[in-house]
Amino acid sequence: KYLVVAIDGSDFDQPFNPKSKNIFQGKDGRKYCQIHVNALYDVLNKLYLDMVIQPRQKMNEREAALTMLKNLDKQEKDFLVLMDRGYSSFNLIETCNRLKHCHYVIRTKAGNGAIKEITTLSGHEYDSELSCKVTASHRYYITHKDTEKFLHLVSHKKHHYKAVRSKNTKDSRWDHEDICNVKFRICKFRINPPGSDDEWEVLITNLDRDKYPLARMKEIYHLRWGIETSFRELKYDLSGVQFHSKKDQFVYMEIYAHFAMYDAVSLSVAASSKPYVKSKYQYQIDFKMACCIWRRYFMISDNSDISFAQLVLDMASYITPIRPGRKDKRNLKAKLVISFPYRLAA
Repeated sequence: KYLVVAIDGSDFDQPFNPKSKNIFQGKDGRKYCQIHVNALYDVLNKLYLDMVIQPRQKMNEREAALTMLKNLDKQEKDFLVLMDRGYSSFNLIETCNRLKHCHYVIRTKAGNGAIKEITTLSGHEYDSELSCKVTASHRYYITHKDTEKFLHLVSHKKHHYKAVRSKNTKDSRWDHEDICNVKFRICKFRINPPGSDDEWEVLITNLDRDKYPLARMKEIYHLRWGIETSFRELKYDLSGVQFHSKKDQFVYMEIYAHFAMYDAVSLSVAASSKPYVKSKYQYQIDFKMACCIWRRYFMISDNSDISFAQLVLDMASYITPIRPGRKDKRNLKAKLVISFPYRLAA
């Protein structure tokens, strides 16, 4: 029924260039050149549909998401977008509500820093409609904040914000009326044993409760993980973290080329028939080996149908089992740019 897409961003380190617009100062005081790529990803067909490149120092994921969602809405096709906690904001939610073809599932905070109405929910699973009164008028907020318990102040002309408030917890943009009721559905469910950290998960959506009950909402949001694995494949299977240039425009060109190559490999994998193997697991084509085969054929192929048919057959020779339910702790490590003499061949 829907085109199912996910929006997320990832950082790319480019070789240091003192004239670059992407210079970023880390917590250690050192300067780097870093780019933040915001991507719109078709999670079922494994294709990148749109992207917005921003300097890491000035990145704004919500602004990029709004741009990509408005572009997608112009295609006159219903879509369902999945987003993580960093995108939760009243402006983004209300904009999605007003886009004709947009349906959304957005993960939001359940504890400290969460929307006030969510923090008051009792400690059990919850599925209900919610309406938040939002105002961009500082005068209205000061006048009514004591009488209207759940009143929210968002961006306005004078920017009356507390100095200690994080930029990630305030709405720096508001595109609608000065007073607005933002309506959405809240889905709260347990993901870990009682009493543990991150016990509850909360999703904001405009999907119908009867067609998409709580159990199905869990499965739908789980699809978002596909964009995370796609970034890993693009960066390391396709050597997307290795650049051959220092100038910004050339680096952007390489990023676009890697995303285009990812889509080409993904489409050819979908066109390949996976051989039947009698086993307890289903099998899929090994994406890393598919990238290697594509790279070889891209350099020597005459673009004929026979060459493409042979490429598809070669990819079908490398398969890997699908093991559902596997879990592994994420090992997050800082990735520094590799100098030119030590870069991977790409």
